[in-house]
Parts: sequence; C-alpha cells; structure tokens
Amino acid sequence: MACFGWMWKIRVLGAGDVKLLMGFGAFAGAATHVGKNGLTFTLDLALLSLLVGGAMAIVLLIAKGKFGAFARKIQYFLLTFLNKNLETELPKADPTLQMPFGISIAVATVWVWYDNPLVRWGIRPWN
Repeated sequence: MACFGWMWKIRVLGAGDVKLLMGFGAFAGAATHVGKNGLTFTLDLALLSLLVGGAMAIVLLIAKGKFGAFARKIQYFLLTFLNKNLETELPKADPTLQMPFGISIAVATVWVWYDNPLVRWGIRPWN
C-alpha cells in the first residue's frame, strides 16, 4: 500500500490496481521461501511495474497519435517546475487515454519472479 496507495489517493491508479499490487506483495513471503529477499522482490516489482507501464503508455500514445501533445504537456510542466519565477502547472490527464495498469503489474510480477531484469540491467537502488 505504501508504494502505490498514494497514487490511488491522487487518482492516478484505480483501487483494483492497488489491491492487485497488495496481493502480489503477498508473494514477498513466498519469495523468501525460494531464496529471494521479500522486500527486494516487492520493491523490484514496484519499479518494474512502473517501467513496463511507462513503456505501454508510450506505445499507446504513439498508436493514438497523441505523443506530441503529451510531450508538450510534459515539457511545459518541467519548464514551470524548474523555473522559480513560474507557478508549477501539473499536466492535465486526457481521460480518453486510460490504460489498464493491471497488465503491466502482472507482466512485471512474472518477469521479476522468473528472471529479474533489474538484476541483469544493474539497477539495484536498494542494495
């Protein structure tokens, strides 16, 4: 809940996604029985879910022809965030571009369980 609950609170994730993540967090106990660190498994799952979800989102934006508009929104957000003279303006989400995050959670879970790509890529921020 600590990893993704706040995202439900600000309406980025649905409650079903948060419950799915909490269920997969229960795999942390099972992970310790097969020689894996349960906390590391959960953190790897959270990070890889975000990476897979981000990749899926980019593919969706390109497929729907909205990547340019998205990039401009992000550019404007970063400009207002980094410039102290401007008030930070958060980008507004396009409700027509929602995607099921549960798919990326499921893909990340299987990927981390069988062949953790973060270890192969050398991404270990918590070790």
